[in-house]
Amino acid sequence: LVSYIPEPLGSFFQGLRRALPGDTNPQAHITLLPPRPLRSPVEITSEQALGVLANFPPFEIELSKVQRFPHTNFLYLDLAAGEALVHALHDALNTGELVHAEEFEFRPHLTLGGPVPEETVNSVQDQAEIAWLAAGHPRRFTLDEIVFLWLSPDTSQAEWHRLWSYNLRTRSTVRTKAEIGRAS
Repeated sequence: LVSYIPEPLGSFFQGLRRALPGDTNPQAHITLLPPRPLRSPVEITSEQALGVLANFPPFEIELSKVQRFPHTNFLYLDLAAGEALVHALHDALNTGELVHAEEFEFRPHLTLGGPVPEETVNSVQDQAEIAWLAAGHPRRFTLDEIVFLWLSPDTSQAEWHRLWSYNLRTRSTVRTKAEIGRAS
């Protein structure tokens, strides 16, 4: 489950991510629940997630400074505001049919790029920080749309399917019709 970064920040991060070394990155987002194997059919886990989301209001996120994960050399933006609510949302979702022991401790963030080679990580981090500080975009946005992505066991790692999006403000779900039949 992710929340995509709204415009104009979304486009700024797409450009910044293309300029950084490392893996090709998907659309800029904040991960609320990292990928995990499903123990039940996707329909059951999907309904559980929707039940949890119904208990959360939209909330403000403020992006902070460029950091890096020391063991992987991925660069990310820390959250200055909204971190506690993202963590609470993650913890509420990581239960029941969606529970999973994650490889790394959950840390709310926005991934910028990586892995960056060890010999250049400090200079690349500095470049990313300079670009971020020079950006004229607001650092705050409202996290109000959550997207459920699903990776079928029969597809490659690059073929994530958007099954639905849920709006915390309107309490409405938009299902992707073409994908619902494929999820069964």
